[in-house]
Amino acid sequence: MDLGLRVKKINDLMAKRGNYELKKLGLTFSQFHCLVYLEKCTGQQAPLKQLENHFEVAQATMAGIVGRLEGKGYVRSHLAESDKRVKIVCLTDEGRQICASAKKGMHKLQEKVEQLYSRQELSQLEKYLDRLYELLAEENREACEEKDDQ
Repeated sequence: MDLGLRVKKINDLMAKRGNYELKKLGLTFSQFHCLVYLEKCTGQQAPLKQLENHFEVAQATMAGIVGRLEGKGYVRSHLAESDKRVKIVCLTDEGRQICASAKKGMHKLQEKVEQLYSRQELSQLEKYLDRLYELLAEENREACEEKDDQ
């Protein structure tokens, strides 16, 4: 099998496996990433607007993710003392624990991925991607030149 196809197949399988790992804990990727982000925040809390900006999602989408996490007891929210229009999202102890469990599962998954690629395969993959980039850049350059000639 061509290396590029093999890499794609492995990545697809790992994504499915990652979904499975999180599903066991009752989390989606979005919820998991939200917990990880909050864990990294100072004081393990952040304004809802900051989460929206970080994940580049609409207010309603982020509010939905936070609402579902709040329903599970992994986060709680309150209005800021300084400005009651600002909603603050805080990580709970349960949220920290489930985040640690999920990260542990995802880390094991990452180790498995690294075992699947040999150094030689990684080297070949880098060459493959470099060559692909060159071909696409060349194709793009030719298309621009043709457009300029017209």
